[in-house]
Amino acid sequence: MLTVAKKRAFTIVEILIASSILSFILLVGISIMALISTTLYDGQIESGNRISITDNIYYITREIQSAEKIIVTDKTLKIKQFGSSDFSLEYTMTDGYPFGNLDFKGKKMLDLDYSKSKFSLNGKSIKIELAILKNNLDFKQQSQIVVFDVTPRSEGALIE
Repeated sequence: MLTVAKKRAFTIVEILIASSILSFILLVGISIMALISTTLYDGQIESGNRISITDNIYYITREIQSAEKIIVTDKTLKIKQFGSSDFSLEYTMTDGYPFGNLDFKGKKMLDLDYSKSKFSLNGKSIKIELAILKNNLDFKQQSQIVVFDVTPRSEGALIE
């Protein structure tokens, strides 16, 4: 009597069902990882901007307080420090797509809403209004308005 050995293998239908289940599980896993990665990246950008806001306000305040002369326009702040021959420190609000920037010597410091931000004179002090955005990627975000006044230590520092 001949015995035929049975082959132990999967049928094509079983392989197709198993591969479609595995593909679905991988797709869900990759989607969840991408969502987590995007959330972490946005949080990191926002956290970096918050730290940057505090640092930038500190530097602007310090430079205005120690200035010899200051020229203030709506979107530009030029500062001449003691011992300097020219207005070497310049803060500029620039308009751009999708959002504007606060620049220091042409280098981007913060993302901001250009139309809601400005420099102005407030008596003997300089009023700075910054409509800060958390990043330059999200088109539907609301700006956070930060307003502060800085008075120069030098009596005749302000030039309009």
